[in-house]
Amino acid sequence: MPSHLHLAYRRNAQAAVKNHKVRKHKNEELLQRAREDFGFFCDYVADKAPAPHHKQWHRHFVTGQDSSCLVGIAGPNIDLLAPRGSAKSTVLGLFTAWAIGVHTTAKKPLQILYLSYTVDIARSKSATIKRIIDSKRYQEVFPTVKLLKNVTSNEYWSIDHKFAGIDVTGDEQFTLCAAGLKGSVTSKRSHLICIDDPTKSAADISNPDIRKMMEDNWNAVIAPTMFEGGRAICLGTRFRHDDIHATTFNEQNNWTQIVLSAIQANSKTGEEESYWPEMWSLDYLKEKKRQAPIAFSFQYMNRIVRQSELSLSPELLVKAEIATEFDALGVGVDLSAGTKEKNDYTVFVLGGRIGDCIHIIDYRRMRVMGNLEKLDELKELLNDWCIVGRDEQGNYFPTYSTCDVWSEAVQYQASLEADFKRVCLNGDGLFNLIWHPVKGFRADKLARFRGIMGLFEDRKIIFNKYRNFDTMFEELTNFGVSGHDDCVDSLVWLVNGLAKKSNLQFDY
Repeated sequence: MPSHLHLAYRRNAQAAVKNHKVRKHKNEELLQRAREDFGFFCDYVADKAPAPHHKQWHRHFVTGQDSSCLVGIAGPNIDLLAPRGSAKSTVLGLFTAWAIGVHTTAKKPLQILYLSYTVDIARSKSATIKRIIDSKRYQEVFPTVKLLKNVTSNEYWSIDHKFAGIDVTGDEQFTLCAAGLKGSVTSKRSHLICIDDPTKSAADISNPDIRKMMEDNWNAVIAPTMFEGGRAICLGTRFRHDDIHATTFNEQNNWTQIVLSAIQANSKTGEEESYWPEMWSLDYLKEKKRQAPIAFSFQYMNRIVRQSELSLSPELLVKAEIATEFDALGVGVDLSAGTKEKNDYTVFVLGGRIGDCIHIIDYRRMRVMGNLEKLDELKELLNDWCIVGRDEQGNYFPTYSTCDVWSEAVQYQASLEADFKRVCLNGDGLFNLIWHPVKGFRADKLARFRGIMGLFEDRKIIFNKYRNFDTMFEELTNFGVSGHDDCVDSLVWLVNGLAKKSNLQFDY
């Protein structure tokens, strides 16, 4: 039985707690906003207001989705390819510090594996994150985050889980472990993997043994240790056509790849502009491109450039205003047979011929299984350019513009032709569309592609400057090394079809 004195002490303590009022911080609204809004956190804690391209990245990092181990940042693995000088490492460091604060506030542990090309680079990034956490502004936003005194190495450190009120009994107590993709790699279990520039130079990555080691480290050592519900975010720059971004951190392996180019086309005018004019002017970027065009294409545009005789030189790709009336219109079709990541894409390329020039108007690229979905995409493409009409009820109808459709006559493409006749001709009455199965062409892909190179060299193929053809341009300039060639195949069928209608002559 407790003594009377003990009961008196307890009553006094309960009364004190009841009467105690936590003094509210004078900027509590700002602090709460910093906890909830990562962009505002960057501005408030580090005085780094996000640039427009940073805000686009934020939407991919902070998804608002939860998983079994992540709060507000769950989602697919992200591979972000951005130019040098785009402040991607700064953003990732701030994001890591913010994520630690968010999870600590939610009373959830967060174990992070922070990777770079070498462990020395990763250590310096780790030290930067610790400095952010130790800063006065950060401590105001996340007061329960405190570094654990006896685990303070830049290579391996932890927050004080006991101080934060997080139960980690029986678990390994660490918050961030720094490691390198090149060399031996730790196999620590992690909820979040941050990869900051896995490649540092073209000279190092040109060694096939190093490329193989990095891929093996990821696939055999690192990826299997990620907790279910965990996530990986990689920031990088292209250096080769077969770097880790092309072979491992790609769509085929269920990564979402985001590519930012230093020089972009304005969506309204089509004119070139800098991705970050407040930091890098267009003239500066153009001068960098003039001095080292190949390095610029890889490291600033994040495009794989022509490195063999199989491919097309980028200078031969002409973007300009196209005509509005044509002697002939057509669509080149290259179809995929399935929707799995390893399958090719279905591509429709719309173009027109005027005189001896072929204008590429627009294109569509997608992964769909069924023929009806493919035909819907074809009709939408043609409707966008008034080749077929559409009434208020969503029904398509023909116009006076005749359009030919060329597709290689293989088994699953013959199936699409049958559905085209049933749906588009008999169902919608689109008799201005004429299907041409391409038969008897025995040459391989390379021979077919070489057959239209003469038109590129004579500047007879012109691309609509108001449409984004980046994916097609990458395939054209990296034919033979690019992961896909669907756009090239559909372009070949289109150009050959339009050329035959005008009796244009060119050699294969």
